[in-house]
Formats: sequence, structure tokens, C-alpha cells
Amino acid sequence: MKLAMIPRTSGRRRRRLPLLLLTLLPCCMFRELHQNLEELGTYGLLRGRVSVAEPSEAHIVIAVYSGPPGAAHVVDTFVLLQPGSYFFIVPAGTYRLAAFEDRDGNLVYDPAHDPATQFQNGAPIIVAGGQALEALDLAFRPDTLQPLGFAVSVPPGGQRGMRQIPDLNVGVVTTLDDARFSDDNARMGLWAPVEFLFDVGAGIYFLEPYDAHKTPVLFVHGADGSPANWTPVIEHLDRTRFQPWLAYYPTALPLELDASGLDRWMQRLYATYRFPRLIVVAHSMGGLVSRAFINHALQHSDSGVGDRLCLFVTLSTPWGGDARAALGIEQAPAVAPSWLDMAPGSPFLQSLLAQPLPESLPHYLLFSYGGGSRLRDEANDGVVTLASELDRRAQFDAVKVYGFNDGHMGILQDPQVTLLLNSLLAASAD
Repeated sequence: MKLAMIPRTSGRRRRRLPLLLLTLLPCCMFRELHQNLEELGTYGLLRGRVSVAEPSEAHIVIAVYSGPPGAAHVVDTFVLLQPGSYFFIVPAGTYRLAAFEDRDGNLVYDPAHDPATQFQNGAPIIVAGGQALEALDLAFRPDTLQPLGFAVSVPPGGQRGMRQIPDLNVGVVTTLDDARFSDDNARMGLWAPVEFLFDVGAGIYFLEPYDAHKTPVLFVHGADGSPANWTPVIEHLDRTRFQPWLAYYPTALPLELDASGLDRWMQRLYATYRFPRLIVVAHSMGGLVSRAFINHALQHSDSGVGDRLCLFVTLSTPWGGDARAALGIEQAPAVAPSWLDMAPGSPFLQSLLAQPLPESLPHYLLFSYGGGSRLRDEANDGVVTLASELDRRAQFDAVKVYGFNDGHMGILQDPQVTLLLNSLLAASAD
């Protein structure tokens, strides 16, 4: 019997294949993405900076609230380890802003001891859907300090005070077989990010209560992924020395927003636990989100998260972006914001590696080169091209580069990868 020869697809026809694949995706997925993005458009952004007249070791709690002080309802809170920038994402409406220095570190406002201030003496701020209000700065100056006249506290786990704002799961203890980490829920993060935030829950999950004697290892998944992707790695982790922390985020959102969220959650955890060291391990697109988070953390490193970072390991990260994201932007009926950041040459990618990492934070770059797809014009691991994984700037920024004959997801199951990772972790802890 003769085997039929499969004709080699021309480069021109192969460039058309992503469009064909897009047409094969269920229309309901794009429709759901479009509806979710429309719902995101009903939210607004409040952003500003907090400054103090005199340096203090107290962290700062910013509150966005509705109603006058006598009938205030706290909508959300933001914890800063030191003066710096904050942000809130809120439904369209009228709000006010206030902040206090948490002198006793209990994340509860005490009018007898905690200096406080309000934005423009409690003036209302009207935010429309899709609007970004910048420069909402709060200043702690001796001549403007004033009691707030209402209670403010940071609830455990990241609960919010408004039904239209999803709660977060910061420090919530669970297991790797948690139903929230299912493939269907992970997929929701890409195609229905708003539903993911409300029905699944973003944040940083723990697999055990915090232990001051163990170094946290923050695991960050990639696009369309979940913490469950790390199961083979965590099963071989030395749990006597390290505690896994699992980032979970909707991968359709702008990567800079995901990174800002990660920075916010880590500041909250540091304010609670004051952990002395932090290791970050990331896969695929999670490496981009993690590097942007690290950039944030290093910008406000004084006695904060940035000073605790001691090791950064990435696996199969598309440092140069993905050409399919650019095709999706041109051809898809609805476009996830993360695709804009993943397109080669995007402003996000251009700025991501602009500043090298400090010597105190070594980056080990692990790439995969097996399981290549014939639908790609270049050598690849089935998902990401080697040219993207081995982007020149990323290589120069890494202490060492390791290659593995694995597919894009297979690298997470390779015993040799686990062995190398464990040796890197152990060396960082010595």
C-alpha cells in the first residue's frame, strides 16, 4: 500500500492558515469576548499617587468610598508599602477618596493614632464608563490632616464593598485540584474575563497557611492557563523549604493591568506577612506578566517587595511576542486586549526589557524547542517560535539559558526541568 504524500504548504498559504483556524473557532466564543469587553467598558479607572511630608515606616491604606463621610460606604481599598501610586477600577458612578497611615499595622483605621487625609477635602469624583481619571493625588501634610469621620478596614482575602466589583483571593488556602483551576475556568479567563473575575476569582492562592520558615515561590501561569498547570512541578518541590503561591488572573486583559494587579496583591501579602525572600517562576505569557510585575516592584523597592526578590525563572516565554496575535488583531471578530500586548513590536514588549535586572535578581531563561507545529513558518515548540523565546534582549538579561526538547506545555512535565528548577531554588536559598 502506498502512502499518500502530503503536499508542503507554501509560505503564502501558511500565512492564511491562522485566519482559517479563527473561522473554525465557535462564534459564541468571540461573541462572549465582545460582550465581556463591552461590560469592561462600563468601568472607569481612578489613579493617583500618595505623598507624605515626613518619611514613615507605616504602610498606607487608600480607600475609595461613596456617599458623604457621615454615610460613607467603602467600596474598595488599596495597600501601599510606602508612598507611591495606586489605582482603582470601579463601575461608573460618583466616589470620594481618602487615605490613612496605618501606624500599628493592623490595616484598620484608628482616628486616635493614624494620620488621615482626603482628596480635595472629600470632593466628589464623577467617573464615566471607559474613563481614566489620572492625577488623583493624596498628600499627607501637617496642615491638611483631618479625621475621616468613618471606619475603614482592609477585609481579609481581598473582599470588596460593592457587588459590581469582584472579590479577590489573596492568601486563600486551597488545593491544586480546586474546581476553580479547571480547564473550562482557565479558558474563561481568555474568552470571558469579566465572568472569570466574578465567578472564578483572581488573586494569589496558597496551598498551605503562611510559614515564616519557608521561602514563597510565586508560580505564574500563561495564556489560557491556571495554577493546575504547575502540578507536576509542585509535586516535586521541596515543601520543607518552599511554599507555593499560585497567581491566577484573566489572560484576556492588558498584560500591564495583570502585572499591576499582581503587584497590588503582593504588596498586600507583604504588608501582612513581611516575608524576607520571594522567588518568581513563570511559564509562557506569564513570564511577560511577571517581568512587568518585577519592574513595578523594583520601582518602589525601599523596604518592599522589590528588595525581597531573589530569583526569577521563566519557561517558554514569548519575549519577542507572537505574530499570531497580530493576525488576530487584524482578522478576529473580537480582540482580547492581551493580544495587543503580545503583537511583535508592541509598546508593552518594547518597554518590558528596557531596564536590566539588578545583579541581586538573577534570571534563568528556560526554552523549549520540541513538538514543533508545521503551521508555523519558523522553528517552534508547538506554540511559540524559538526566535521569540530567544529574543536577544531577553538572552542578554539572563544569567544563563537552558534549552529542552519539549513542547510548549511539555516543559512543565519534564523531570529534567524539575531537577534544574529545584537546584536553582536550593542555590538561591543557601
